[in-house]
Amino acid sequence: MARLREFDTDVVLDSAMQAFWLRGYEATSLTDLMKATGLQKGSIYKAFKDKHSLFLLALRRYLDQVNVRHRHYLEESDSPKVGMSEWLQSIVESNGNDEVRRGCFMLNSLAELAPHDNEVKELLSRQLDYVQTLIERAIARGQADGEFRADISAKELSFLVLNLLHGLVTNSKGPTSLIGLKQQADTVLKVLA
Repeated sequence: MARLREFDTDVVLDSAMQAFWLRGYEATSLTDLMKATGLQKGSIYKAFKDKHSLFLLALRRYLDQVNVRHRHYLEESDSPKVGMSEWLQSIVESNGNDEVRRGCFMLNSLAELAPHDNEVKELLSRQLDYVQTLIERAIARGQADGEFRADISAKELSFLVLNLLHGLVTNSKGPTSLIGLKQQADTVLKVLA
């Protein structure tokens, strides 16, 4: 009779996510993963097959978590302008108050792995399309309500907002202060006005 797993998969994935997020995929060793998860090598391989499979599961878990936040602000707010503002501020707060300055796990993975890892590239391509669509819909609602400028299409503005957001999050990994990040987020909103 096979033994039941003696660990919570979500807890293990969260721990692995933190390890990969802190060090990156290549620099995270199996020893790092064992230390982070509390699992032995055999348990990791038995449960997750290999490091890459564990990484993909951790990355998917991260994306699922951030997508809840994206939808909350961009789809559930009564005012698209308020929702966009609160969304940007939540991103600034989470990145600007991170003492380790890890940036975004997705963007870090995109830069490190997407150029040569097709599974990561496809997963993150779908994610970027999804977030861009959420932004586009929020902007279109804001345009219809008169909260956002209408002289540029919602689609074009959504690509601009997404790229500005990625720049802001990348800046959060460096010496940019929380105040500086907030000013960058405010500029994104000014572009939409």
